[in-house]
Amino acid sequence: MHSISVPAAAPIAPGRFPLLGHLPQLAVKRAGFLQSIKTRGDIIKIFLGTRPMFVLNSPEAVHDVLVTQSRKFSKGLLFDIARPFIGNGIITSEREFHRRQRRALQPAFHRDSIAGYVGTMIDVAEEQVSTWRPGEVIVMDQAMRRLMTVMLVATLFSTERPDGAEAMAELGDRVAEHLTTVMRGVFVGTVLPAPIASLPALGHRRYLSAAAALRDLADTAVRQARQDPTGRGDLLSIMFTGTAGNPQGMSDVEARDELLSLLMAGAETTSTTLSWALYELGRRPEITDRIKAECRSRPVEVIPSATTFPFTDRFLREVLRLHQPNWLLMRRALEPVRVSGIELPPGAEIIYSAATMHRDPAYFPDPLRFDPDRWLDRSQKELPPGAYIPFAVGNRKCIGDFFSMTEMLVVLRSIVSRWRLHPLEKHRVRPVVQAQIRPNSLPMLVSPWPTR
Repeated sequence: MHSISVPAAAPIAPGRFPLLGHLPQLAVKRAGFLQSIKTRGDIIKIFLGTRPMFVLNSPEAVHDVLVTQSRKFSKGLLFDIARPFIGNGIITSEREFHRRQRRALQPAFHRDSIAGYVGTMIDVAEEQVSTWRPGEVIVMDQAMRRLMTVMLVATLFSTERPDGAEAMAELGDRVAEHLTTVMRGVFVGTVLPAPIASLPALGHRRYLSAAAALRDLADTAVRQARQDPTGRGDLLSIMFTGTAGNPQGMSDVEARDELLSLLMAGAETTSTTLSWALYELGRRPEITDRIKAECRSRPVEVIPSATTFPFTDRFLREVLRLHQPNWLLMRRALEPVRVSGIELPPGAEIIYSAATMHRDPAYFPDPLRFDPDRWLDRSQKELPPGAYIPFAVGNRKCIGDFFSMTEMLVVLRSIVSRWRLHPLEKHRVRPVVQAQIRPNSLPMLVSPWPTR
């Protein structure tokens, strides 16, 4: 006689408050709260107010939801909140529409296409970094947000832009500031009930204003590209080109939404990762020396990759592990589904945290130690699926993962080839957890390498 497996109920995280649920812990500790419940089971139930949420705590559960049973899940509450403000682009769209849009965008992110962008990436990085002066204090998190926004616009959207480096930098600053405000508003709207999240004291009006400004900028770029849709072969031109699945190409609204999605993912997340990379370089001169030596041994024309810059690549992978920006991502069950022995009902909201997964001592010994050479001992392919997910996995894996890694390699090469970075002794860098985990502020003094 065969025994029947009865699904278990997900255990509830401790410290639940009446009416508030686990909202106080999440509001105060945020990523630390998710880390604190990781050992309590593969799936743990928490409550945001009275709303139940299921937190995935094991690589197996994460891989099951994102890959094996991905068709049984939609994007979830976080993306419902974002959609009215950043549109229905590749980040927020679902099902067949998402697949169609992803196929249309894919050519711009092929490795051959990215190789064609590297020259522009180098030009932008050198132009920005060359404006620094010896002994100057650069607020690196702000500088990286500007640089990555300008680089993304220059490489993927070669429409009419302001003339001159200063005008482009001002555009980069403006877009980066709007992006940060919008992402903060999306986070607040996800964790708090709508009547509270919409209070002016929580910045809701700034959120609406920033979202409107971003849409206006994106609409302008789309209109300019529509006037000359065939001349440049950039991403906006690709959006207007018909495909087998969409013979007419994208509409202006669809192209605008995709542009906003790519700015959100490509500028904000990448600049945060680079900021943490520079933080580690400032603390570890020996790593800076290794990266500089590796850069010096390769000609400028060499396209940076894991093969051509192996140590720098390992360094960035370790930054993405220890300083993973994405601490809260979501999915929603579309039907009854069993994950790790737990029966999840239709409509169940799922939370998973790449930052939490990346600090699991079962897979990353001494997880708080920053060590790029740990990747020599154990490659990413040797880890359980779901243990290391800097760009997510499955059919929603970041379309620009290789593009982002190439950008970061280019920027690090430009900075380290010119400058040593020195932290300010009296300034304490600490993580600020909102939509992403980012440094509170990262002022650093720059000095040239001594001449021999």
